[in-house]
Amino acid sequence: MQYTSPRSLPVFVLISLIIAFIGAAGCVGSLDTTAPDHTTSPPSADNTSTYIITTDGIPLRYAIHGKTHTAIHEATQNATNGQGSGQDGERQPPIVFVLGYGMTLDEWPGRMISHLSESRRVILYNHRGVSGVKNPDVPFTIRQGAIDLHDVILQLAGENEKYGAGIVDNCTDPLVDIVGYSMGGMIALEYAVMYPDSVNRLILLNTDCGGAERVQAEEWVMEWMSQTLETPEENLDRAGSVLLTESFRTANPDPFTWFVDFGEVADPVAVQEQFIAFRSWKGVYADLPAIHARTLLITGDQDIVIPPENAVIIADQIPNATLIIRKGQAHGMIFVEPVEIAGIIEDFLG
Repeated sequence: MQYTSPRSLPVFVLISLIIAFIGAAGCVGSLDTTAPDHTTSPPSADNTSTYIITTDGIPLRYAIHGKTHTAIHEATQNATNGQGSGQDGERQPPIVFVLGYGMTLDEWPGRMISHLSESRRVILYNHRGVSGVKNPDVPFTIRQGAIDLHDVILQLAGENEKYGAGIVDNCTDPLVDIVGYSMGGMIALEYAVMYPDSVNRLILLNTDCGGAERVQAEEWVMEWMSQTLETPEENLDRAGSVLLTESFRTANPDPFTWFVDFGEVADPVAVQEQFIAFRSWKGVYADLPAIHARTLLITGDQDIVIPPENAVIIADQIPNATLIIRKGQAHGMIFVEPVEIAGIIEDFLG
């Protein structure tokens, strides 16, 4: 484990955040041709969003920001006198962001996404059920979240420039960098265990490894997170008290400045399923030493939702993992310092 003090680094949901198939990698002959034809109008670099269809027929809303593979590759070649973007001139893989509990893709901090999408292709998507469409035979679990992530990567992260076409001509999963926040970090860990050759670099924000080894939040935090409140104001107040530090709230007394990015509101039934899923997750602690992707963990020293000891546990088990503990930050650090977090991720990805 490499530990980096925040002092040694450069200083580089949510109202709806109620606080907070392919079973094995293999050859893909074709994707579901009965799905809506989202390949005819590929998303542009603005905020266009549309849907992919999972193996069991569930639509997942997604958005793609930034440049295409080819544009990034050509720009980097020009900047490096033809040396290419990385070792051996390889193209930089896209970055896939995996949502935390109760979030929708609209709630990712815009300044963080826009910073990273200046030089990289960034893929955002919703978890199953968030938009209200469910398969009653396939409940949401952390493992199912990893399978859905695989569907997203197959359909959106391939070399084919027609978004949604996926990889249909070989047996290799697309290579990606994955950023998982909170529950999304759990899904990212599960994915890294299930599809190890698909992960280039793994960035885990405010997460744990699940199971008996996780360090639990205090019970009042979990109880408060599980409750359904009546008004947006109540949810906003709860989100602030759990996700943000008291000092931040004092310095920023207007609650409507805390979470400035929002749009679609997560379906409350899906949010309850997510709560059950991450609370009952058996975890991947025993599998952590087998993760060979370069891994970065970032957490806040005042996180009461997923205590920072969890990041230490993961970093101790994944070979050559890098751990950064942000002083004075809580579970909502990505909303408080989005550009700084993006800078750390960008530096790690190189």
